[in-house]
Amino acid sequence: MKKILPFLLLLAMFLQACSETVSETPPPLTVEPVAVASETAPATPDSAPSVVPTSVPQTVVEPVTHVMIPSTGTSDRATAHDNENSLFYDTKKVKTGDEFYKNRFERPFTSVDMAYLPDLDIVNFSITSDASFFYVNISMVEPDPATQSLTGYYGVEIDRNADGRAEVLLTTRPPYSTEFTADNVAAYLDVNSDVGGNVINRPDDYPDDGFEATIFDLSRGVYPEGNPDLVWVRQTTDGTLPAVEVAFARSMFKDGAEAFMWSVLSNDAAINPASLYYQDHFTPEQAGAANTDDPNYPIKELAAMDNTCRVPLGFQADGGEPLGCFVKGGEAEEKAAPSADGPDSTCGQFPSLCASVK
Repeated sequence: MKKILPFLLLLAMFLQACSETVSETPPPLTVEPVAVASETAPATPDSAPSVVPTSVPQTVVEPVTHVMIPSTGTSDRATAHDNENSLFYDTKKVKTGDEFYKNRFERPFTSVDMAYLPDLDIVNFSITSDASFFYVNISMVEPDPATQSLTGYYGVEIDRNADGRAEVLLTTRPPYSTEFTADNVAAYLDVNSDVGGNVINRPDDYPDDGFEATIFDLSRGVYPEGNPDLVWVRQTTDGTLPAVEVAFARSMFKDGAEAFMWSVLSNDAAINPASLYYQDHFTPEQAGAANTDDPNYPIKELAAMDNTCRVPLGFQADGGEPLGCFVKGGEAEEKAAPSADGPDSTCGQFPSLCASVK
């Protein structure tokens, strides 16, 4: 009995220890959150975004007050006619005017299937002026058949020293009003003077960036300081033809020397200022062709657009001006290394516009 008693005491102690161990509540399992890039991952209170993010500043375009509003040109300055295709578009080709290697394009057709786009087919382009503005009128064959309106994007290039390298590009975007508005126009500047590359009127592989500076776009709150009246557009007519009219302030020619060359263009999409001149940004094979005798026919990537030759204003052209309209004597191939400095650079000719570039 004396031998059994210690054994029973030891057994009781062992059972009590086991009972205490089993009855303890285990600590909770802790799992570190895994950062998973998923829209469905639950957000923690610290990282959950508010309904309207307060850390990202909202862009607010301040309304502008216009002082100089264009009216109508009172002096005729120049008029020209472009190749147009209203009488033979069903042949799905053009007779003349589409010359890739001269940066001349006659392509108011869709890609590959060559469906005709009459509100991109430029007929006439003219320029008038009054005391404050120049007015460029661009007329088309017909409005868009589906909407009975002009649905294209239209542009004006200004080449002040007639070297083929335009310094200023003005562009428009639909819809258009019959009253002048500055809300759907933009102006761009080639600050580094490299449009056209080394061979201005022929394709080359110089890596130009087109018209790289936006100097006017009220939708983004961009305009030269104190001048929200620089560029305007309205829909108008040229006789019986539908047209857009682009007005731009004469004040951009601060020194009063208003001799320059100008041309116009159309496109079914927003005109990309970085892609001009087209011949330097597409190969002939990529662009396709509008002439059936060209091995690159039909039109491919460079479609639904039209442009014109350059017309002089304020001086008599001699035929040697690159990209100029035909003058007896022919066009010389113009080679000129781009330079952002000097009197013939963009900023040398338009110092006030360059000064407005932020």
